[in-house]
Amino acid sequence: MSLSERPVSRDSVPESAVAYHVRVLPERHEIEVAITIPGSVARGQVRLQSPTWVPGDYIFAAYARDIFGVRARTDHGEELAVRRDGWQGFVVEGVTGAVHVEYTAYCASWESSEACGILCDCVGVLTGARYLQVPDEDGPVTVSYELPDGWRLHHPSGARELGKDTWEYPSYEILLDTPVAIGDFTLITRVVRGTPFYHLHLDRALGFDSGIEHFVDEVDAVASHFHDMFGSFPFDSYTFVCASNSNVDWGLEHLTSTMVGLEPGMFTDPDVHKTAVRVCAHELFHAWNVRRLRPAPLERLDFAGGSFSEGLWVAEGFTRYYEFLSCTQTGVYSPQQFLSAVVNYYRHLVALPAYERVSAVDASLATFLNHDQGFSGHVNNTIDYYDKGMVIAFCLDAGLRIESPGGSLDRAFASFYDSFVGRGLGYTPADIRDFFEDLRPGLGARVYREATAPGGLALCERLAELGFAVEVESVGYLGLVLDGDVGPAIRDVLDTSPAGHSGIAPGDVITQLDGHPFDLDVLKWAIANRDAVTLAVLRGSESRVYEVPTGTRSQIARVRWVGTEEHARRIATWVNQDFDPPQRAEIPLDFYENFHGIQTVI
Repeated sequence: MSLSERPVSRDSVPESAVAYHVRVLPERHEIEVAITIPGSVARGQVRLQSPTWVPGDYIFAAYARDIFGVRARTDHGEELAVRRDGWQGFVVEGVTGAVHVEYTAYCASWESSEACGILCDCVGVLTGARYLQVPDEDGPVTVSYELPDGWRLHHPSGARELGKDTWEYPSYEILLDTPVAIGDFTLITRVVRGTPFYHLHLDRALGFDSGIEHFVDEVDAVASHFHDMFGSFPFDSYTFVCASNSNVDWGLEHLTSTMVGLEPGMFTDPDVHKTAVRVCAHELFHAWNVRRLRPAPLERLDFAGGSFSEGLWVAEGFTRYYEFLSCTQTGVYSPQQFLSAVVNYYRHLVALPAYERVSAVDASLATFLNHDQGFSGHVNNTIDYYDKGMVIAFCLDAGLRIESPGGSLDRAFASFYDSFVGRGLGYTPADIRDFFEDLRPGLGARVYREATAPGGLALCERLAELGFAVEVESVGYLGLVLDGDVGPAIRDVLDTSPAGHSGIAPGDVITQLDGHPFDLDVLKWAIANRDAVTLAVLRGSESRVYEVPTGTRSQIARVRWVGTEEHARRIATWVNQDFDPPQRAEIPLDFYENFHGIQTVI
């Protein structure tokens, strides 16, 4: 029986709900979707649309490109006219009552899998981004899943099970926020502070059997830490949907779950293992910060035109801070690695011209333009609000711990969460200013200034107050950022730098350095030892030669411990580990990881 011949059952389905029936065809990497739209909204023209973006993934994308064969009929089987409407929508014409819409969606795109899921021949993840929304109906929706024989289904909490493989969601937004795993997956169930945690792995990387229990233990320790920080979990259960396939580039939070991409070496390489724990920590913290505590106006999401917020430097930047801090507080990272990460985020951020031009608030508002940091010119015209928000959070935490007895961002942010979650309005930078100003006069104004104005981070001052001596050095540079941080292609050019005044451009490929083949180590030596370098480049099919003088810039060179026993006790309490380095000991600055890629100015 074809899908068009299959009756759409509404047993146990509320009559007012838009109902989806999803038939999974793994050998074709496709799903067939049938939608029943009730007569209450089915009059005249009925518009359906694919979302243009999904929460947490602030990029407009053509998800509708994978939808084809859209047809509509009445309850009596009469065909209705369907036409495209814009780049993501469809309109059904001449509707006079309940209408049934059918289409096929191709689900094998790794590129869009973070938002739309993926369907392989033995396992998959289904998300609501593949299901056309009826925007005129914002009430509950139901989905029934028709799976191949022998396939399992795991459904995160947050929806009501109506029957076998049939679920009711409070809204399309919740449907969009609920990834459903199907097929041959591995599921490990744990209980943390009385709450079920599901660790679902779509695949099994090398070393899975010997390493998975330790990995789950570390992730659960982070979850327990967040529970203690906030006082409770905001969900009935939580699911980590994990994939270690090298095609996967996931890190997307959901209300009661997350989809995370963990590298194939997560069980064989200790550093990759730690990164995998940190990815899980980041996404889990989002269960509080942005999925429930939301900056204005993300309380009401516009899936067609986008939702533009001033507060993503908190939603993402503070979450990035806690991914590192929580993994330090639970022993995944050392205190020295934590400090190295913070210093390196600052060093890489302040090296860019955009640091003195763009505020964290402006970068947040421009997220649909700058969320992908790979475009030419971004070093000059945008900053990563994740990065600046992280350093703001560290400086705020330091201020609370230094200036308030027993103070910490852990306590303050949990209190901020309790004060603003569930209001239906979200919070603004002014709310953040006023909240922290009430905690400590001057603190809120400082945070507000760091967020709303370009530059202005006081990391060096905070480190000095914590017991560190910060040494600054002058280093030679040209002002280039190389593709992949290794070249020979040039990713970007700082417009204030010697290279920025030479005519060399992003996309140029260095072929020769002073008449010799390009070598990155040789280039670094030349920058350190010569007044100028001559670069031969290819710009498409054109050959060009540029003489670029060597300039200088300042950066943090070393951080040494010069603190007292009281300073050391404060930091030990902060990181939940022993911290007692010898006087004048240098803190290694060799640890730095960034999900968005490392871009070093040379």
